[in-house]
Amino acid sequence: MGTSTIAVDARRLGEGSAYRGIGTYVRNLLASLVDVDGVDVAALATPETPLPAGVRRLSMRRRARGRLLTFEHELLLPRDLARSGAAVAHSPALDPPRRSPVPWVQTVHDLIPFAFDDPELAIERRRWRRFGPRVARAAAVVTPSQASADQAVAELGLDAERVHVIPHGVEPQYRPNPAAPRAQQPYVLYVGAWGPHKGYAEAMEVAAALADAEYPHRLVIAGRQDDWMLGRIQRVLDRARRPDRVEVANYVDDLAALYRGADALVVTSRHEGFGLPALEAMACGTPVVAFANTAIPEVVGDGGELVPDGDVPAMARAVRALLDSDTLRQSLVQRGLARAARFSWRRSGEAHADVYRAAQRTTVR
Repeated sequence: MGTSTIAVDARRLGEGSAYRGIGTYVRNLLASLVDVDGVDVAALATPETPLPAGVRRLSMRRRARGRLLTFEHELLLPRDLARSGAAVAHSPALDPPRRSPVPWVQTVHDLIPFAFDDPELAIERRRWRRFGPRVARAAAVVTPSQASADQAVAELGLDAERVHVIPHGVEPQYRPNPAAPRAQQPYVLYVGAWGPHKGYAEAMEVAAALADAEYPHRLVIAGRQDDWMLGRIQRVLDRARRPDRVEVANYVDDLAALYRGADALVVTSRHEGFGLPALEAMACGTPVVAFANTAIPEVVGDGGELVPDGDVPAMARAVRALLDSDTLRQSLVQRGLARAARFSWRRSGEAHADVYRAAQRTTVR
């Protein structure tokens, strides 16, 4: 089979999602596909949307803002795909096409709104109820973990044989730097934008437990937050036992350096479709202590310490153990580096290309 053009919907790279997990996925997937033989990758994007080097732009025009942008996009996307000349389309974010003139692949990152009956997720639940039947019409579905694949089959009624698990990779800036200076004030790190499932209260209680045991560590929370998110975090912080030990750092330019400076990354999220922070921390040589739930064990494996889901005292004990033992810390560092080396954006891109090739042979639904 010759070269096939794959049209990837890159709209999310031009908005807030560009700085979160979806943006990381789309950006690195596009960059990896450039080097895959037999694939001509083209990104559907507005003229001002930044794209990775070597990715061809299929320019599209969007004028709406806010929620209206979603309606405009789903209205115009079929036309954009038709003029792209693509053999296969890929919808990598949260808005599957209403219809597509070519076979298309859908990525389902997670279905957290179905797992957490929280009012904050009501809009997302309604969106998935509307979009779920569209996903079932895709030629293939990609998920970053088996946990997400199982949930997609259960919640969306997908045929398990059409769901392909393709893990994410790790970006090159996430690597050890032995020459980096240690932080003047020691800290443990949490990385992730606000969500009611993200376990902020649990992370803050770990910090309080360390303070109770007279450790000097503070908890640093990093992740791009808007004003509404910061307000939600403040509500949790107001109820924390030791708010003086918590620093909300918001967006950090050099996240890799923040990982390297931490004595540990704590992953207290109660539900993840993948868990990039755990992978990035391991790649930087930072020990990881995480709750064992959803996709987290698939990512961390034997590269970190997994404790029972929701067991804050167990997490605090695990963090204290690595702080007290240089031997344990070095073991976790080496195990984490070995684990992270198993994840590659290049391999992810090649696996996606295999899915595209198979999808090309299907009939448009």
